[in-house]
Amino acid sequence: MAGKMIRLCFAAVLTVSMQIATAADNPDIRVLMTTEELTASGIGRLSDDEIEAINRWLVRYTAQDAGEIMDSSPAVQEISNAPIRTAIDGQFNGWDGPTRFRLKNGEVWETSSTRRYSYSAIDPEVEITRNWMGIHRMRILETGRAINVRLVE
Repeated sequence: MAGKMIRLCFAAVLTVSMQIATAADNPDIRVLMTTEELTASGIGRLSDDEIEAINRWLVRYTAQDAGEIMDSSPAVQEISNAPIRTAIDGQFNGWDGPTRFRLKNGEVWETSSTRRYSYSAIDPEVEITRNWMGIHRMRILETGRAINVRLVE
C-alpha cells in the first residue's frame, strides 16, 4: 500500500512539474490536480503556506532535476496513453481563458490557460495526447492549434 501511494504521489509531482514548466501563469497545485488526486495525496489538507512551499519546490525541481528522471525512472516510462481521437460536440469558437470542451465521446475537458484562440467550426475533430509527465494536450486537427487540457467529466 505504501509503495502504491509513493508511486501515486511521484506521478502527481511529475504531472504538476510538467504543467509548471509549460504554464504561462504561476501554477497552483490545487488547480492542477483533480479532486481525487488532492484527496489521495493528502495535499488538500495542507495550509495555504504549505501549498505555496510545494509550488515553489516544484518550480525549482522542474528547473533543476525533472529532465534526469525522464530516462531513469520506470514509473515515468510507464506513464503513456494512446491518443484520443474524437470531435468537439457542436459549435466550437476557440478558447478565451478557462474553457470547457464537451466531446462527442461524452468526455468533458477543460483548460485553465489564459490564452486566446478564435476559430469557428461545427464538430471539429480533435486529438488529445498525453506526454511522459501526464499532461494532456488537445489539438484541433483542422488547424493544428493546441492547448493543455485536463479531464473533468
